[in-house]
Amino acid sequence: MSVFQPVLAESPKAQEQATQQEKSVEQKNMDVLAQAGIRQALEAIAKSGGMYPFGLISVKGDLKAVGYSGDRADAPSAEDWAKALFMKLRQIGEEQPEVDMLSLFRLHTITNDAGEEVVGVWAQVDHRQVRPWVIFVPLLKNDEGKHVVGDPIYYATEQSLFAPEEGEQE
Repeated sequence: MSVFQPVLAESPKAQEQATQQEKSVEQKNMDVLAQAGIRQALEAIAKSGGMYPFGLISVKGDLKAVGYSGDRADAPSAEDWAKALFMKLRQIGEEQPEVDMLSLFRLHTITNDAGEEVVGVWAQVDHRQVRPWVIFVPLLKNDEGKHVVGDPIYYATEQSLFAPEEGEQE
């Protein structure tokens, strides 16, 4: 089991520790949701070599998965499904006010500073009361050519899984 701590590129260790201690209950709950989804994603990758996008919703700590349930042969591409899932999660958030957190997990590829492509688990976690976060957990090749989990990278995002309130711009 892995414990994910935010990696704040601009902050020295002392500031990072202070930030951890100042987290709100909502932010701590977002961390728990993110850890659960990332753990599921990493298990799927270890078992099958990949993963299809999925979401988790939370109602007072009870987690429910949201994923593709159709025939595998008819499944849209992972990219198309991730877009449709985003909209499905947004609809759930609008129609079910008891849902306090929404999250979306998918594989994503970034280019690192050395110009190399790095694949990893991309997670967006959103709480009705707190700014949404994106977490990227890179899967790095070690000396034996096997993928290992790298340090997660956290950053705030303006793109909410919850629909904007009336009068707000997206």
